[in-house]
Amino acid sequence: MITIIDVEAPTPIQLGLPELPKAGSRTHFNIIREWLNDCDNHPACRPSKSNRLPTRVIDVGERDTQTIRLHETQEDESGMYIALSHRWGDIPEEHFFRTLITNIEDYKVKINLQDLPDTFRDAVITTRALGFKYLWIDSICIIQGPGGDFDKEAGRMEDIFSSAYCVIAANRATSQKSGFLKPRPKRKYVTFARENMETFYVCHFIDNFNMDVLEGHLNKRGWVLQERALSRRTIYFAESQTYWECGEGVRCETLNKMEK
Repeated sequence: MITIIDVEAPTPIQLGLPELPKAGSRTHFNIIREWLNDCDNHPACRPSKSNRLPTRVIDVGERDTQTIRLHETQEDESGMYIALSHRWGDIPEEHFFRTLITNIEDYKVKINLQDLPDTFRDAVITTRALGFKYLWIDSICIIQGPGGDFDKEAGRMEDIFSSAYCVIAANRATSQKSGFLKPRPKRKYVTFARENMETFYVCHFIDNFNMDVLEGHLNKRGWVLQERALSRRTIYFAESQTYWECGEGVRCETLNKMEK
């Protein structure tokens, strides 16, 4: 950081943040919550609270608990949930964290947070921080492998993603193990200060939704085009910053907004 003295500010208002908050911090999640609260005023974006829950959802429990569990819903059970869009990654199939016929009964009792791969653990942390009880992750909420119900549940993807309160997209995670609440590259900026005047900053431009999201790792996954098209609003956790997309446009963590 460079400080330059005796330079008059061209504007009395400083917009945006010179440094992004720490990923996963209270400030980081406060920004996301404000996006959600604002979008709740968009009639076309806000999902109904009476939507039927998917066949299974993850009950993330209380913020400080170290376990979660798989919840099988009732026929008429409705509520709000968050859905995760992610890459499984190029890792051996036997290393995938997934629900099977052989472990589903155990998962309905509990899943230890420490046993989750980083991407799924970060999704649980995010769901709790945003104040929601239920999370949907395909590899946990759909029974995989022999005897599973993928063929049946795959036909419900449209309802799952369109009915979710919002979708969190793990853009920077290349696999289940990668995680997305990780340190971001430090943003470069210059500080201008003068006695008796407000300090202001000139920052390196980092808002690039096209490169960070549309051309990112996640968009190379076959299902992601459908997930993005169906989602009412999506939070993208990219490497450089977090983005928000809904019917009103794209918001950046730098507090800039891009119109659609």
